[in-house]
Amino acid sequence: MIGRDSRYARCLLYRDSDGTSLGMRQRIDTTPRYDDRLHTVVEGDRLDLLAHRYMGDARLWWIICDYNDLFFPLALEPGLALRIPSREHVQMRLLD
Repeated sequence: MIGRDSRYARCLLYRDSDGTSLGMRQRIDTTPRYDDRLHTVVEGDRLDLLAHRYMGDARLWWIICDYNDLFFPLALEPGLALRIPSREHVQMRLLD
C-alpha cells in the first residue's frame, strides 16, 4: 500500500485484472490551455495516428488518453470530442 506521504502517492498505478501490478508513472498536468486543439473522432481514427498528426510522435497516444480520461483507448466512438495539447506544450512541459 502506498501512503499519502509517499513519493509515489501522485503516480498513476497500472494493474492487471487480477490485481498484479504492471507499473506506474507520474501524472501530467491536464489543465485546459488556450492552445489545446479539439478533434472530433471519425470512423477509423486511432490514438496513435492522432498523436502523430497533432504532436508529431505516435508513441504519445497516452497523453491524449490522460487529457480525456480514456481508460480503454481502443474503443473510440465516432462523434467523441477529444482535447489534444499542442506539440509545443508537450515538448516543453510534459516530456521534460
